[in-house]
Amino acid sequence: MFTNHDIERYYDMSAVHYRKFWRLGKSRSLHYGYWDASTKNFHDALLNINRKLAAEINISSHDHVLDAGCGIGGSCIWLAKNVGCTALGISLSRKQIAQAKHLVAELNLDKQVTFFERDYTATGFPDASFDVVWAIESVCYIPDKSLFAKEAFRVLRKGGRLVIADFFKTDNLNEHDSDLVKRWANGWAIEDYVTEESFVKQLRESGFLNIRFINITSAIMRSARRLYRAYFIGIIPAFIYRVIHPGATVLARNNVDTAYLQYKTLKKGLWKYGIVSAYKS
Repeated sequence: MFTNHDIERYYDMSAVHYRKFWRLGKSRSLHYGYWDASTKNFHDALLNINRKLAAEINISSHDHVLDAGCGIGGSCIWLAKNVGCTALGISLSRKQIAQAKHLVAELNLDKQVTFFERDYTATGFPDASFDVVWAIESVCYIPDKSLFAKEAFRVLRKGGRLVIADFFKTDNLNEHDSDLVKRWANGWAIEDYVTEESFVKQLRESGFLNIRFINITSAIMRSARRLYRAYFIGIIPAFIYRVIHPGATVLARNNVDTAYLQYKTLKKGLWKYGIVSAYKS
């Protein structure tokens, strides 16, 4: 099982890849994004997922949002600038939080956006602190989803909302396909993905109501193909890296393979990408 330190190391190690292939300096995003008929380019797709999630649960300027797994703060910044709400982001990575704080200082958003190095299963925030808990491609990192669900429920105010975008594996996979999905997950320091049904069950058992799942796999296909193409660019440098650094961690040695595996498994229908929303009564 991967530890919090393993996850932190993965993101710190792969930051250079995100800067190059995900245009991290411009997008401030470490996710697949959302492509629709009006999307002109990859940068727009990365920002669109913020718009999609905000609309799904009607975030307003009066809301206080917790971004659980905020990366370098892109969603918090987008919410502050485009919706006008306040946002607080947390991440396991000290480097990500430092970069996020630097960005909000540059943009003069310090009064609207704050960041802390915290674990989203044990945030340390008081009960009923937030109107919204938001998470993009971060809940997949905790093997026991109930730990996230219970903490999210605890920190939400009455009538609060949860919204996430994440990966969900297909139910009843055979052993070979299950292993393929897990190999991809492990390359990103993720133990494994869960099914939609399993995650919805965890939310319900934690007290959430009006749970809604939207399959938006078609809206991330172009990003998945983009990452797949990056595999062919990175495979030779990755091979050289493995030769030069025989003592490198498994994550460092195998990271490039995930770009291939995520697309191969997606084309086989072994996983889907969805938005989940839920409410606290």
